[in-house]
Amino acid sequence: MTETPVLNTPEAIREHLEIALDPGDRGHRGVRFVLCDAENRVMVHCPVDDVPDDVDAEDCAHFVSVFASALAEGDEGGGILVALTRPGTGAITDVDRTWFRVTHEVCAENGVRVLGVHLMTPRDHREIHPDDAL
Repeated sequence: MTETPVLNTPEAIREHLEIALDPGDRGHRGVRFVLCDAENRVMVHCPVDDVPDDVDAEDCAHFVSVFASALAEGDEGGGILVALTRPGTGAITDVDRTWFRVTHEVCAENGVRVLGVHLMTPRDHREIHPDDAL
């Protein structure tokens, strides 16, 4: 029996994503929502594949709200980790910024903690910070 990962530090989050997403996954445009309980233990990974490259804020909000509202209903104090995957470099794009802003807005509305928003390409992995989203 394997131990359930606990995403309680930036290092733990980074390591978990590196293990969970292989380079093939990281080269396709998509989003991985990692739902965690109140103690940041991973409960489930929810991948969304084939996300359009020009996704807008309304579509981002729809995707995030599906998982944030489910988490809010099922586990008080739960948290969500978002991993954006796409081909290309680790340079932050306008779409990445939209995902970051919308994730924080929708999760705040649903009372869900955001454990982070990460960008993962075949060669790069970086956490998106508020300064990146300006």
